[in-house]
Amino acid sequence: MSKEKVLELSKKTDGLTLLYVEDNKGLQQQAAKIFEKIFQNVLVCDHGEDALKLFKEHLPQIVITDINMPKMNGLEMSKAIKKIEPFTKIIITSAFDDKEYLFESIDANVNKFLKKPMTVVGLSEAIEKIIDEINFEKNKDFFEHYVNDVFEYQDTMLILLRGEEILIVNKKCLDFFSQESLDSFKEFFSIFGNLFLKHNNFLYNHDGINWLKSVKESSGKLFNVKMADKENNSRHFILKAYKIPQKEDTYILSFDDITELNLLVVYDKNAMQKEKQESQKKIIYSIFEIIKRNNSNMRVYNSYKGLNISNIAVLGELNENEVIIQTPYLQQKATKINNYIIIESELFPTAVFCEIKKVDFESGQVVIKNYKFIENKPSEQEFTRVEPEEEHKVTLFFEGRKITADTRIADVSIGGGKIILSLLPAGFKIDDEVIIDMVFSMGRKPLIVNTKAKVKNISDTRKEFEIILLFEQDLNAKKLLSEYVANRQMALIKEFKAL
Repeated sequence: MSKEKVLELSKKTDGLTLLYVEDNKGLQQQAAKIFEKIFQNVLVCDHGEDALKLFKEHLPQIVITDINMPKMNGLEMSKAIKKIEPFTKIIITSAFDDKEYLFESIDANVNKFLKKPMTVVGLSEAIEKIIDEINFEKNKDFFEHYVNDVFEYQDTMLILLRGEEILIVNKKCLDFFSQESLDSFKEFFSIFGNLFLKHNNFLYNHDGINWLKSVKESSGKLFNVKMADKENNSRHFILKAYKIPQKEDTYILSFDDITELNLLVVYDKNAMQKEKQESQKKIIYSIFEIIKRNNSNMRVYNSYKGLNISNIAVLGELNENEVIIQTPYLQQKATKINNYIIIESELFPTAVFCEIKKVDFESGQVVIKNYKFIENKPSEQEFTRVEPEEEHKVTLFFEGRKITADTRIADVSIGGGKIILSLLPAGFKIDDEVIIDMVFSMGRKPLIVNTKAKVKNISDTRKEFEIILLFEQDLNAKKLLSEYVANRQMALIKEFKAL
């Protein structure tokens, strides 16, 4: 064997160990000299029993053995080795060209059968072929592990399936759907299409549309899908099916989570609003259950022409369709007038606005049907607001000129007021300063309040404009408004009770 060939083989055998078993000492020594030029690690012994002990201790990757040996022959040893490590490469050498030996070698899963006397060329070719097989299997194993790692640890949910049979799913997918194993996911996949939530222009099962059939028929196309996570929050995914070449009906499905882009509302604002309301409703109902369980009180609010009407209330029977509240008679009257009620409790992060299904005066019950969180708490209202009598008058002056539009006061407090205008003067905007002149009927003598104010907010309705004004801290105006609001409250209380 040339030096070049020895060098080539020695590079290929780097890190490999050879076990050579031969009872003929002369042949053993000659062959061992060749093997030691090719392999860094060579183990040599005379018979199968010692060879098996050496194998268990060192686990060599390649075994070259004679057949006929004392104590344990080569074929018996080969079968024992393959039971320990099935991927070990075994070359059998024999002086006998016996078909029975050949068949036994095949049965023992031997990799190569060489007839003695062995030539150096024949031996080197057999070794090279075995080394190439080992390296191919190593690379294949490495590649498969690499592909598996890439598949397993992708941040995208991945499903590999043939037909409708799941072959592999990655950890991200198992975690999202709270599945412990591939087997449990296979059972779960039978209802997978039901998890796709209805959303405008999104893919879900409806009107003869089957999601899996649709993505398979459009391999490579991107589909929007919506699904709920463990906390029942909607997640937005881009679904893509990739057809595996030369594999019949085999696809990789990828689900890329793009929820953070906040695109759901772009596709279907109404659906998102409804979903948000339903989510809020579930949270509020859960808190109702806690309040009921602990026999806790709540405070409820209504208003009559700006006058706050508030009482303690308790929860009666409740289910997901309706909630019953026990309130005093006057609160029921106010609720009937408003057709809503606002609830506060230390368990709610803010106030809850409730639509009314029914007010039962005989049983003292208010039945609510829909409820949602609102930003402002009635208990934290800075100033008491009242709706003025119809005979009031109000005039606004902007940039030294009187605003000639039809004007009225929706409500007023010590700190400010809500003013309704039929039209706005040119250039009128938030933070502008105005002078407001208000005339209220209070007893025999009208009450006149004149003060500076700043525009805090402007909103446009169909036919008019709503302006929120903050009054300047004028002591005289503040004193007059305090007197008016207090008197107006008393008048509204009498009016309300008389209804």
